[in-house]
Amino acid sequence: MEQEKKAGNVESVTLEQVPMEERKSWADVAMIQAGIMICVPSLMLGGILAESMPMSQAIWSGVIGYAVIVALMIFCGIMGSDLGVPTCVVASGVFGKQGSSKLISALFMISMIGWFAVQNGVCGSAFSNLIETGTGVKIPIPLSTVVWGVIMLVTAVYGINALDKLNKIAIPALVIVTVIGCVAAIQRFGTGNLSMVIEDPSMSFADGVVLTISFMATGALNAPDFTRYQRTRKDTVLSSAIGVMPAGMAMLILGAVMTRIAQQYDISLVFSEIGLSFLGMVVLILATWTTNTTNAYSAGLNAVMVFNLKESGRSVATVVLGAIGTVLAAVGVAGNFEGFLTLLGNAFMPIIALFIVEYWILGKGKAESFTLREGWSVAGIVTWALGFATTFLTVGISFINGMLVSGILYLIWRLVKKGEK
Repeated sequence: MEQEKKAGNVESVTLEQVPMEERKSWADVAMIQAGIMICVPSLMLGGILAESMPMSQAIWSGVIGYAVIVALMIFCGIMGSDLGVPTCVVASGVFGKQGSSKLISALFMISMIGWFAVQNGVCGSAFSNLIETGTGVKIPIPLSTVVWGVIMLVTAVYGINALDKLNKIAIPALVIVTVIGCVAAIQRFGTGNLSMVIEDPSMSFADGVVLTISFMATGALNAPDFTRYQRTRKDTVLSSAIGVMPAGMAMLILGAVMTRIAQQYDISLVFSEIGLSFLGMVVLILATWTTNTTNAYSAGLNAVMVFNLKESGRSVATVVLGAIGTVLAAVGVAGNFEGFLTLLGNAFMPIIALFIVEYWILGKGKAESFTLREGWSVAGIVTWALGFATTFLTVGISFINGMLVSGILYLIWRLVKKGEK
């Protein structure tokens, strides 16, 4: 594969295999993974669990859910590090190049830019509110949204190196500031509500596990976008486990604790309530920035596949898609996307099952056994569609139903037609 080409430090390796000399340490990629986990939705997850079940169950359901996600990320991530290519290229081995680019990559692209819009909208609104609370100056929400959308987009355009630098600065700062906020909130509100008994739990322990897994389905599937920069499988295991689990659980527990003691899962708004609006802005901006940059970055990768662009076209595609997401956020449309994005998340779990069957069962986990198929792979598309349809059944756990149906049918199909290319 050709060597990485750069123009002013803008990453231009997109679908080609990442050269070994351009790959990074596990700690660098772990920082990027941690940055993805540290966001307002991660706090929201903890808040939902804390409101729906006893505190101990909320935390343990998160532990189990994130453990499953880490395992799935490792399986998918090793495919990325072995092959050196992003998820949209890995998908060609299951769906064929046309099936991957015109169907699967299009879904990935829509999902990522949709999440970019949602998080950008949250950031713009909260930033304007925090500024008004702290200074009395009213900044129009659309203006705030556009400004922060552009800032986040610049980092995404520069690619993996910019993500690496951003997270090395942002993650330590976030840890320090959130610890300060948590201590201040406990001093202000006390800890009495932490032991509050939930008389009528609205969610079972199993439901909490499922919610946690569903929350990170897209992250597990998109793991190769970042693990393609890992040198070894060991690096991938370390970056996935150490990058995701501690940060994810820290955010979940923080969201749960804040919900119980302050009746508010968002630590940035808790800061505002206790008179520390500036620190609230720091948390809000850094947490959204580290996550949203990766959303736009992955959207750009998939756009290259969807529109058959040149390798150097990723940065332009990222700008265009990010601009679309920013406009959607600024006009308030993004708030209506969340149900649709949840639907896309359910569509992604069967794809993970197909990846595992193709690479780890049929290919015995060997990169040399992995084939990038041409055209449309009927086996992949049909079994995925059947698995996705199964997620709508009311019996059992939706995404598990989808994964089992897709994985088993695909395995049978491929064994029966071993010569299919």
